[in-house]
Amino acid sequence: MKYTAYLAIALLPLLASSCKDDKASADFADVTTPFMPAATDESEEAQLRRSFYASHGSFLLFNDTLQHYATGLDINGEPHYFTELLDLTYSTGMSTYTNNKYTYTLLTDMETKRLGVAYVEEYLLPHITGRLMPYSWLLVDKIQREFIGSVSSPYAATGQRAVVVACNMLPRLSDAQKVQYTRQVMNSVIAKLASDNAEAFAEFFAISASNYDGTFTTPTTTAANTAILNEAGFICRGQSMGSDANGLYPSQELDLSAFARQVAATTPEAFAKKYADYPLVIRKFEIIRRILLDLGYKE
Repeated sequence: MKYTAYLAIALLPLLASSCKDDKASADFADVTTPFMPAATDESEEAQLRRSFYASHGSFLLFNDTLQHYATGLDINGEPHYFTELLDLTYSTGMSTYTNNKYTYTLLTDMETKRLGVAYVEEYLLPHITGRLMPYSWLLVDKIQREFIGSVSSPYAATGQRAVVVACNMLPRLSDAQKVQYTRQVMNSVIAKLASDNAEAFAEFFAISASNYDGTFTTPTTTAANTAILNEAGFICRGQSMGSDANGLYPSQELDLSAFARQVAATTPEAFAKKYADYPLVIRKFEIIRRILLDLGYKE
């Protein structure tokens, strides 16, 4: 019987922030090693990954298995391996279990890998600079997300150490369709990149500080519930057991995520028109948009 030792990585608490202002270190003697190809690897994929890092200061991955190597023999004389996986759901200081589970179908040929990189460089990176640049990009064929028994296939998934982008649809998309696809990807990406820089949003949080995670008398309809939330400056509901619920104000994280998504999804003019009756909502949108632009987001 063969045994494999798995480490669903919960290390490198400083790595996610190391690329915020400067390029992440590519020293092969330190713990960033799994994010770069081996020094002896001269394959086309390895050269593509090195070129991407040199150009953008963010690592490029095509596999969520960061390390897999033999460590010797077990007591029965069978090979024993060390395997390190990219745990997308891990974050520094995480104290609660997440119900999200991600699995990936990987890209298998260089043509689609090159296409994926070209898409990221042409359509995604123009929107993400400065402190918002993620530590790494993982390009895969498909993403599968399991959440409390429900399975979906998102365009993108985000974690503290990586942004994962599904590339399976790219060969079939026209340039115009890629623009629409990018909006869907950015809808997911910008929310996580904002949460990774939560300390920059003190002005945004201050407006709703007294209501976060609070409750109010549950109205009889969801529309009435939405009106109460909008009046208080919120555009999303609070959650109970991972699901939206009436009568609850959202957490800081949910509030930040909801507004960040709107910055990527709509124009200031359209947003102001939609929430014309709710000045706190418009004020928070203006603040978060300004902060995101200062951090490096480009519309």
